[in-house]
Amino acid sequence: GGGADGGGCGSIGMVVDGQHRLGAAHVLSSKGKLRPDLARVLVEVYQPMGEREVRELFTEINKAEPVTLVDLPQDQGGAGEEEAAIITQAAEALRAQFPAMFKPSTSCRAPHLNVDALRNELHKAALLQRRDISSSAELVAWLLQTNESLAARPDEGWRGAGPRPRYSDAVLDKARREGFFLGLGLEWLHADGRTDK
Repeated sequence: GGGADGGGCGSIGMVVDGQHRLGAAHVLSSKGKLRPDLARVLVEVYQPMGEREVRELFTEINKAEPVTLVDLPQDQGGAGEEEAAIITQAAEALRAQFPAMFKPSTSCRAPHLNVDALRNELHKAALLQRRDISSSAELVAWLLQTNESLAARPDEGWRGAGPRPRYSDAVLDKARREGFFLGLGLEWLHADGRTDK
């Protein structure tokens, strides 16, 4: 066994995150099989609250987005301070130029993008290193040039072959109307300079 840090002995609280880890540790402990390295379990404990507050808390937790690779420390695969600044400034500039094409959800559908998902993908593709980009202005220029190249692709190239089109007419119509094509897949991030593949 063991007590919880931070609360008075005998105080009542609710475990909001970590309840499954805590339950597993309790079962192992009751069987005498809890290893010492597993005796401390990280959980979030809240004072008792009303039903409305509980619903609000769970809504807030469920809306939370996971930390993306770009935002992790550099020694864990994240971007360095300079790279993060360049990528963030460029992604924000793109969002300011095409506000209707950016959505708050990281799982938004084409032809939209999410600014944090874009930042993460730019980092994962090592775009600054591969293209020798050293400023946010250079990155924005490259993104806009790539967008223009993608805009030149005929609709048939976006639909793809087969009975089910890759992108519907409505998706392509919105991309053409807004002049924004970077949200139609991310293959352009990994291309060798050609966007007509």
